[in-house]
Amino acid sequence: MTQWTNDTVVVDGATVRYRTTGEGPTIVFVHGVYVGGSLWDALVERLPGFRCIVPTWPLGANVDHSPTADLSALAAAARIPHCLAALDLHDVTLVGNDTGGGLCLASLAVDHSRLARLVLTNCDSYEHFPPKGFDRIAAMSRTLPFMGKAFIKFLSSGPGRKFFLKAVCVHPPTGAAALRIFEGFATSKAARKDALAITKSLQPSVTLDAVPALQAFTKPVLLAWGEHDELFPIEHAERLHADFPNATLVKIADARAYVMIDQPDAVAAAITTFIG
Repeated sequence: MTQWTNDTVVVDGATVRYRTTGEGPTIVFVHGVYVGGSLWDALVERLPGFRCIVPTWPLGANVDHSPTADLSALAAAARIPHCLAALDLHDVTLVGNDTGGGLCLASLAVDHSRLARLVLTNCDSYEHFPPKGFDRIAAMSRTLPFMGKAFIKFLSSGPGRKFFLKAVCVHPPTGAAALRIFEGFATSKAARKDALAITKSLQPSVTLDAVPALQAFTKPVLLAWGEHDELFPIEHAERLHADFPNATLVKIADARAYVMIDQPDAVAAAITTFIG
């Protein structure tokens, strides 16, 4: 069983809880909206030769509500390098998924000096922030906040979580394993208030404005991409592969957006080979 240490750090006015396990090269993980760091647990268990730092970022599943903090997408992107600095981390492999991958892209325009390499699994990019379908929810949350609040409340319910996981997993978890992924999103009104704040701010400009930064990012990049994803199809990965100067694309069969849940062994193997 994985042995974790737990801690918190305040970054740009928001409390970030994080867990650490293992020894070796440092890997920091960035999840997407409405879920917490527990999303990565099955993958981390398969990375024994690394120091894995797994935050639950303030993206709607965090239990530490920070009412005065800026929880917009741009602030969330800047919070990534600021967190690395607060923890005094160097030579980091940054791993992003879903919204978190888009935030990793946007963070390159802020500061990537502490990164040794970048790993992106299925995630937002270019004009797909958020992806097709969910973009209507983000727009509705801006223009009709009460409707956005109602949608988020549904999504946090048992049927809503089941619906969500079916959209992002070929093999969705069930029961306690499924509930654990959502952390505070399923249990906390304050967390869902944060979820609405971040949802309102999801706009394509966040990732489109980062394109020059990713094109100038010469450090190694791994794109470990689930092939059966309708939210972030393989064409998105191929576009990123063409734009990054030093990128490798690994296609993961039988996986959707949550490739770390569908195929943790394949993703762990790809990351281990990439870093090694």
